[in-house]
Amino acid sequence: MEVRVYFIPTEVPEEELRGRTAVVIDVLRASTSIITAVAHGARGVIPADTLESATEMVTRLGMDDVLLCAERDMHRVDGCDLGNSPAEYTPDVVGGRLLVLSTTNGTRAVSRAGGAARILIGAYVNAARIVEELSDQETAVLICAGNSGGFALEDAACAGFILQRLAHTTGREMIPVNDGAWVALQLGRRTPRNPLRMLRRSAHGQKLDEAGFASDLQLCAAVDSLPVIPRVRDRIITGESLDPAG
Repeated sequence: MEVRVYFIPTEVPEEELRGRTAVVIDVLRASTSIITAVAHGARGVIPADTLESATEMVTRLGMDDVLLCAERDMHRVDGCDLGNSPAEYTPDVVGGRLLVLSTTNGTRAVSRAGGAARILIGAYVNAARIVEELSDQETAVLICAGNSGGFALEDAACAGFILQRLAHTTGREMIPVNDGAWVALQLGRRTPRNPLRMLRRSAHGQKLDEAGFASDLQLCAAVDSLPVIPRVRDRIITGESLDPAG
């Protein structure tokens, strides 16, 4: 299986996405929050690149069951219903509702993946589900959201974690097509079953801890805790649960 990993969304060539499945990874915290939202019954999540476009979208929709969710510099934007903490996306808050979400890194990464045949949202919390989805693919492109245009350890390590589990589950060799995939595979071999310690040591994890979001790190490190697969369809992210019978 040929794999490509990009640590910064702006580095992804459009031609690398055509006809392929892309997985967008923003462990801290957009991917985890999106996965949590759809697992807890949200009707869908519309990613927006900017706060202005998110606000315009909510105004245009004009429905009572639409929530405006936005984060900048780790904190909820004033006047928004939710920020970017997965702890906020509880069933009683998001169940049956449509969310419009804009974050510093994650939602922009989703936009960057727009040329792919399929776009999935991945993190530690749904790693097993992502592995299942990629198991029959000949190629995979994993896009790390990064942190403010730079490398993010937690996203790269999660990409490697997924690839290592994919190789173990399917017995297929992971062939790194680019340097990012090679580095991710090395990180994956060193990522423990419980990545919490790594998240706490990462630069962004430390900033979240200092900002009062230490409990979010535990939620983001909960491997396979949310067996759903968020997919982008017609610019809306919706989720499918793992069928226990299947």
